[in-house]
Amino acid sequence: MTTYFADSWFFIALIDRQDAHHRRAIRLAEATEFFVTSDAVLTEVLNYFCDDGAHSRLAAVEAVRRTLRQFSVVSTNRALFKRAVDRYAARPDKQFSLTDCVSMVLMEDLAITHVLTNDHHFTQAGFTIVNG
Repeated sequence: MTTYFADSWFFIALIDRQDAHHRRAIRLAEATEFFVTSDAVLTEVLNYFCDDGAHSRLAAVEAVRRTLRQFSVVSTNRALFKRAVDRYAARPDKQFSLTDCVSMVLMEDLAITHVLTNDHHFTQAGFTIVNG
């Protein structure tokens, strides 16, 4: 069984029915038995929906709560945060966000090579994008 890392793209597309990638995210969710994500990714998802009105905001909250119950969500502790900041600082030539760097460090730690995302930065870092 392949373990996937779920990036914010996956959650946003899954939650937002108007998103151009919504159907792809649904197919991925149905085909993926297990994935790992981080609280940094879930924070990014909630931040994305903060101005979208009550309905979208509540849908995002429910999706995050469901993820916390059903899947592995890694907490961003100080050591992980420092390592992500080091990666962020070491790659000024890339447009990796700090959340991307947290995800990449976690993926390396957990030997996860496949990521549910549409973000080409993960390919630049050597990971395999799975997006439908």
